[in-house]
Amino acid sequence: MSQSIEVIVCDGILCADFNEGRLIIDTGSPVSLGPDITVKILGNAVQLVSSFGSYTWASIQQALTFEAIGLIGVDAFSDSILGFDVGNKTLAKIDAEITGNDEAFVMGSPVIECQVGEEKLKCLLDTGAGLSYLRDAQVALSGQSLGMRRDFHPILGQFDVETVACSVIAGQHLITEVFGIATESLMPLMESAQIDGILGTSFFQKGVIEIDFSNEVVGATFDKF
Repeated sequence: MSQSIEVIVCDGILCADFNEGRLIIDTGSPVSLGPDITVKILGNAVQLVSSFGSYTWASIQQALTFEAIGLIGVDAFSDSILGFDVGNKTLAKIDAEITGNDEAFVMGSPVIECQVGEEKLKCLLDTGAGLSYLRDAQVALSGQSLGMRRDFHPILGQFDVETVACSVIAGQHLITEVFGIATESLMPLMESAQIDGILGTSFFQKGVIEIDFSNEVVGATFDKF
């Protein structure tokens, strides 16, 4: 690994501190948002823009529970191979090729296939989401209900969500992940992206996730789960 930065988790969302200030690292966002500045991250220069469609950085910033000056989306990493070792607070650029799942990405955001219960699901890897999410509540019936929990998402703000702990098979690994059942506001976003689930920062914290954004490959290793 040639270059690395220290990352932190703020209210479930992956962030990193730069000279300009704190920036959200959001693998679920196609674009980087913020004021009209250029930020250099892991050797890549990325221009922040004020809005993407109906979503503006001003509205996202207002909803945040912590201070941040911008959001780094996957456009900053389109030619990169990155290693996310969130448990050790590290995001690194990888020089070598990786092996793993080659599911097609969604607007540049990484996707893997995993199994929950008997269902095989296409899941988006999203460090802008604290919790992981299931689109179909029926998939969660094999899991253990954990009741309601408050979550936060940069686009959706704060909301309460029903949660369940489920066994997940990702590659050759069996782990337990806490999922929220998609809310009415989240459901249309998942449907438009044609994904069955979201694997949030909580998933990243369980191991090392390697992502080749150019060749659309995702590798994952879980040492303790």
